[in-house]
Amino acid sequence: MKMTRDEKIAAGIVLSETKHNGHRRAFFHDYSRPGLYMITLVTEGRLRLFGRIVGHSSEKKGTENYPHLEYSRLGSVIIHEELAKISQFYPMVEVCKVALMPDHIHLLIKVREHLPHGKHLGNVVRGFKTGCTRAWWKLQDEMGISGGMVGNTVPEALVGRTVPEALVGRTVPEASPSGMRPVLFEKGYHDRILMGDGMLENICRYMDENPFRAKLREEHPNLMQRCLHLWIHDREYAAFGNLFLLKNPDRLQVFFHRKDKEGRPTHLTLEYAEAKEQLLQRAEEGAVLVTPGISKGEQGIVTGALTEHLPLILLQKEQITDYWKPSHDRFYACATGKLLILSPRLMPGDSDYERFHSLNDLAHDICHATDTRILRIGCGF
Repeated sequence: MKMTRDEKIAAGIVLSETKHNGHRRAFFHDYSRPGLYMITLVTEGRLRLFGRIVGHSSEKKGTENYPHLEYSRLGSVIIHEELAKISQFYPMVEVCKVALMPDHIHLLIKVREHLPHGKHLGNVVRGFKTGCTRAWWKLQDEMGISGGMVGNTVPEALVGRTVPEALVGRTVPEASPSGMRPVLFEKGYHDRILMGDGMLENICRYMDENPFRAKLREEHPNLMQRCLHLWIHDREYAAFGNLFLLKNPDRLQVFFHRKDKEGRPTHLTLEYAEAKEQLLQRAEEGAVLVTPGISKGEQGIVTGALTEHLPLILLQKEQITDYWKPSHDRFYACATGKLLILSPRLMPGDSDYERFHSLNDLAHDICHATDTRILRIGCGF
């Protein structure tokens, strides 16, 4: 009898990937040719199976207590056994860097030469995912989780390096009627094509700082809240950062046209330099600056506020979702309580020009808001 695709996966058979999945960004790209990629894989249900973050954000980098991942047995197997198999099956593929987190993994992969005929990056990733899933099943069997404990809860006595924290007190999922066992990773993966040394440097720094950022969010939850339903006046927003900035009664809109009345670039004029100095001074005295940072003049104020650690509410058209994260400098501004990022749930306007002007209108509205309602705070950490 012919096996179904799911039955083949359950049996540990590595299947060929024939289509780019929905997580891919570059549908135009040939994923069989040489290139440098950052791959992100997430556990099914965001279970924290690979270990736990230990340490403290106040410790110096390189010291024993600087935030890092303490591997579970599964995390250790992936790092010390499964990763090496990638190059064993595909000698032209090199794993340059790894960042393992409790519920996801980042891989910096270099394809040095063309993959074998009919193969592409998807085959490499699928093989790794399948190997990790089979290793997970094997550990479950060894610990008696998938056998005698199916349908029961995992006792706290097994926590730590034996059983990941994520499983303690949770019901072990039973196999499906067809005998399938649960997969380790969610469907698909996210890839990013790296081009240029600057991009590579930023990605490496991001991967290195993953545990530190996770610990920082854990230690300062009030400063990095993710609110997906926030109402200001009659408009709904999603937010990330310090919501208490909305309670500051002294909120100043930052708005500059691209050019002044004489047609000169505003950010190059003496008047702008004086206005910038005054705005930053007001922020030093406790006012909160509010802007979408669209024009170069507004961008200059945003840069100044972030550099000098001044309070700022920043509007953006990019949606804030369950797992959206701000960029490097904005993340740390949130961590110090100096930044709140807002994105309107419904962006007014039919063109970028109209939307940009609408964001400035919303900044004005926020500066004069007297009512703010939070319907639900959704944290995707």
